[in-house]
Amino acid sequence: MGILKKIAAVIVILVLANIGFIWYGQASFEATVKTLAKSFVDNNTTPNPTVPAIENIKRHIEKSGLREHPYKSIAVQLEGEHRSGPSSKWAKMHSLALLRPSADMMWAVKLDTNPIVTFNALETYHAGRSSMQMLLFGIIPTGEVSGEEFARSELARLLAYSVYNPALLELPSIEYRAVDGSRTAATIHDGNISATVTFVTSADGEIIEVTSSDRVRPLKKGGFMRTAWRMRIGSYGEFDGLRLAKDVVEAWIVDGNAVEYSRSRLDSAKRL
Repeated sequence: MGILKKIAAVIVILVLANIGFIWYGQASFEATVKTLAKSFVDNNTTPNPTVPAIENIKRHIEKSGLREHPYKSIAVQLEGEHRSGPSSKWAKMHSLALLRPSADMMWAVKLDTNPIVTFNALETYHAGRSSMQMLLFGIIPTGEVSGEEFARSELARLLAYSVYNPALLELPSIEYRAVDGSRTAATIHDGNISATVTFVTSADGEIIEVTSSDRVRPLKKGGFMRTAWRMRIGSYGEFDGLRLAKDVVEAWIVDGNAVEYSRSRLDSAKRL
């Protein structure tokens, strides 16, 4: 019985130590995010906006409430779930994004794969460069991604996420081209890098879908592959005076099939 008690005591100590380790990791990660967020907001230099000539995009901006509620930066918080592949389990996802009306983005993600193990990712894009740092428990580095192809992918993502950041649609470095009555191709230029997405708008002028061929998909064996990508917006809601995408599903298009990997719901947004 004495041995059993000792084993039980050791297990309790290990569990408590692991909980403390996780707490420290998350606290460290959140402190890093706050530091970067302050720098992101303080060093904000946005160009003068240009009203798009494409009617569909103009209507979306008008419906967004941007005219009445302008901003220099915006922080959005999302809750949802994420999976690494079609056969993987969905993990709870908590995200915080800092966006502004320029080609800049900071995206912090926490994935709860089970009650004990958590993964964090910190993604940044600025001046044609992007990186993603992956951390176990918020402090143990497990990988880092960068390079021109990844930067182009993140630039396309940044443009697609204008559904959370409508002021970006007036960035002078974005070129618009009408494809048909509901689809608009948008190309954003940032130095030597460009990326294109296609916005699909509804009859009442809201963006309901975004597609791109400039995104890269992570592979199981490591590395990335350029893959067609789609994001669908299920609904919109009002947040801090702005009408923003509320329910969003993202998918890779593999062999003609949509493989959903992210489902998110906008929890809050704050104009800064």
